[in-house]
Amino acid sequence: MKHHLVQMLREIATRKGYPNLTIYEVNLKDIRLLYEASLKTVQNNGQDLLPVEKRASMLLFECAEMRVSDLHIKVYDAEADIYIRKDGDMELLRQIESNTAHSILASLYNNADDSDATYKINAYQAARIVASKSRLALPPVIQAVRLQFNPLGQGGRYLIARFLYTDKSEKQKEMDPTRFGFHHSHAESFSRMRNLPIGINIISGPTGSGKSTTLKNLLELLYIEKKKKVNIISIEDPPEYEIDGTAQLPITNVETEAQRGEEYRKAITAALRSDPDIIMPGEARDAEVINLLFTAAMTGHQVWTSLHANNALAIFDRLKDQGVDEFKLTDPELITGLVAQRLVRKLCAQCSITLTEYIASGGEISDTDRKIISGHETSVRFPNPRAKKCCRDGYNGRTILAEVIEPDSKLLRLVAEGKREDAQHYWLTSLHGMALKEHAWLKIISGEICVMDAVNKISGIDNITEERKKYLFSRDNEI
Repeated sequence: MKHHLVQMLREIATRKGYPNLTIYEVNLKDIRLLYEASLKTVQNNGQDLLPVEKRASMLLFECAEMRVSDLHIKVYDAEADIYIRKDGDMELLRQIESNTAHSILASLYNNADDSDATYKINAYQAARIVASKSRLALPPVIQAVRLQFNPLGQGGRYLIARFLYTDKSEKQKEMDPTRFGFHHSHAESFSRMRNLPIGINIISGPTGSGKSTTLKNLLELLYIEKKKKVNIISIEDPPEYEIDGTAQLPITNVETEAQRGEEYRKAITAALRSDPDIIMPGEARDAEVINLLFTAAMTGHQVWTSLHANNALAIFDRLKDQGVDEFKLTDPELITGLVAQRLVRKLCAQCSITLTEYIASGGEISDTDRKIISGHETSVRFPNPRAKKCCRDGYNGRTILAEVIEPDSKLLRLVAEGKREDAQHYWLTSLHGMALKEHAWLKIISGEICVMDAVNKISGIDNITEERKKYLFSRDNEI
């Protein structure tokens, strides 16, 4: 029946003068999004927006075109500074009059939801602009904009806007973790984690290291791999990205940290009563939440979450500090995956320059950096100070540096006994692990990232032994 309808559509299109018709299979959600986008275009062409709303919308479009992660507007007495964060670095975009800036901020707030009833210039306020709900035009690549308003002295105001991009794909090849910077060995580990029926998988890293994006990508890939036949529930404060195939439970109507913690625990309990196969609390925020996660794993669920830790093994310290029993910390069926990650700027593949060209242009390199790249001077690359139109400042996006551990009983026992160095050695040798600094080194010598950028993000790269470098290089070139 479906084939007959497709053939009929092709025949009609050919008669109407459209012989090269491409037909896509879509669902009601796709149709709704197309309708909303076209409706918004009609509204905007109809001059429905106020002048200040148009200006605010144009600023959002400008930022999206540059693929910035954050927009900062600092409003002072007479002027305002507009900054953007791109590829991890802040830069001044321009200055505008303070009255204009105040109007833009108020317009953004008034077009947002998940906010207070009124905009208060001297209050700390959070809000969120969602493409499907706001009358303000958002770029098609933007799913939502998260807003944080802070008061400044002398009646000033400070807005931080975080852009949440769509980046959707249902093609498994395009969702492969290696596309986002993970090593092929990391992708293999993630695949094994996704195929386990139960267990806790924890993504760690500082704020802004891409933990939420990694969780989103892994859950969407898991959903596709399972033929969309699993029930995935997330608990988020608030939901950042729309995750395909996931019922996202928000934390709402809270004013204090105590209320937030209580609502978070209620939401996890509700999720466990909602027939889940997989649950994803966005953050393992306290002892009670962490214990609920272990309960979920012990009752037959796969769990994905995040917390703040400096490296993958340090996740154990956080769990222990929150009172997790030792018998749980030493069970490899409960703790199935530990990940630490960072984001670092990626060199532009079209205009990056060699070491010789970098030095000839006046660039300097330290003895430490020379030690790191020793033996690979011809393959390392540096940002082009005369970057062309292909990029900004010699960089093009960011990439992930990571370490991924699939613990076994021996590793967990060594950690529980406080033998951290033995555990690290066992993981790197017997379990064929790759430390964060080692992943960074491989990306340096391949010319993907600059040695100076890596050293600013990851410590200890210069301490990798020559023997270890030879092993990593040969292992990486076997693929």
